[in-house]
Amino acid sequence: MPNEEIKENEILIDNLNSFLQTVSDIRHKVKEDEGIKSDSQKFFFRGQANIDWDVLPCIFRGNYIAKEAEMIRTAYARIPLEFQLLQTDFERLAKLQHYGLPTRLLDITTNPLVALYFACQPTTHMSIDKGASQQEIEDTDGVVYFQRAYSTSYTDLDVSVVSHLAILNAVENISLNDFLEELVNQHIFSDKMADECKKNNFKSLISLLQKNYFVLSNSNNERLIRQSGSFLLVGNYNIAFNKENIGSSIIHPAICSVKSEFEKEVFRIPADKKKDILEELDFYNINEGSLFPELEHQMSYIKQSLPQCDFDVESFTKLDSDYESKTTHTHIEVAPTEIESIIDTVIRGSINPIMFDDCKVAIINNISVDWYRKESEKSRLKIAVTNALNQYMNDRVTAKMTANRIINDIVAKILGE
Repeated sequence: MPNEEIKENEILIDNLNSFLQTVSDIRHKVKEDEGIKSDSQKFFFRGQANIDWDVLPCIFRGNYIAKEAEMIRTAYARIPLEFQLLQTDFERLAKLQHYGLPTRLLDITTNPLVALYFACQPTTHMSIDKGASQQEIEDTDGVVYFQRAYSTSYTDLDVSVVSHLAILNAVENISLNDFLEELVNQHIFSDKMADECKKNNFKSLISLLQKNYFVLSNSNNERLIRQSGSFLLVGNYNIAFNKENIGSSIIHPAICSVKSEFEKEVFRIPADKKKDILEELDFYNINEGSLFPELEHQMSYIKQSLPQCDFDVESFTKLDSDYESKTTHTHIEVAPTEIESIIDTVIRGSINPIMFDDCKVAIINNISVDWYRKESEKSRLKIAVTNALNQYMNDRVTAKMTANRIINDIVAKILGE
């Protein structure tokens, strides 16, 4: 449900221009404050369709975190060829995320327009009006989060360590010593690095595991490229600290919000502005078709982008097996003046006189030779008359019924039935 009160840290966005202007102002302020140093960090954005949602990787929703390693290993076992050519654990996590498996990766983007697109997606919220007993479904305000931060590469050491721990069963009491040995065996740490880690009482490893990382992916799939996709890799592991023997301290997975990784200031998109902003974004080719290369999304975009039809298609009517005898048994010659007289008579007896002219014009403009013997021509005439009557009746069902009766009566009189 849209929230009425705008909070102090929220920037209200009414349209695409206001969003772009505010993002540009923030960027220029950074350049003024930091000068040439401003290029050392990047802006990252995340859009969410409901401002009341927390900011969480999928693995933290439900109870997936307890089965993190099991899900990953099962995926590797079921489709090993899909992961064979990937070089790092992070790349494998990114691929799992791409295909819908819950991971500790949070999708973000370096393109603010992409984030705005996701923030403007429709969502529903069940609410009960104080004065009514029934539930109502309402759209909710969206939100765009942003942060300017140092980025890490998917090949960086910190990213490699956290990504590798995700595939280990951390629920089963992995100690710092055990994990350090695993890192050496996997050639992620050298022997020298492991020795230094032990000398400083595992402080560097503990610090590494309890941080989150803005990661620039290698864009190894088309969707990442189109969405200017990056990831927030969430560490935030708990350490059951053992003062007597720090190396035996146990690593535990933990659940936490990562909203604090973004600026407190956010862009708020009112629910009633979402549709208009999506139309503006579509004009600049930010839409389902441009952001999602998969075939099902391309088909969905084509379906949604087609203009609505302003005419009705009639229900199927099977032609009688003896239609030839009914339509061609005798050739009836009817003079055009006689047909026009029949049309006038039927129309005047069927509708209000103020509709007469438009109804007659609709018929005359759409008749052809022997039209009264052709089902397709009669159907076309019925649609034309329906459109003419609908502007007066404002009820297309009634207009359609009246049009059907008029054309059927005219045909019956012409054929002498």
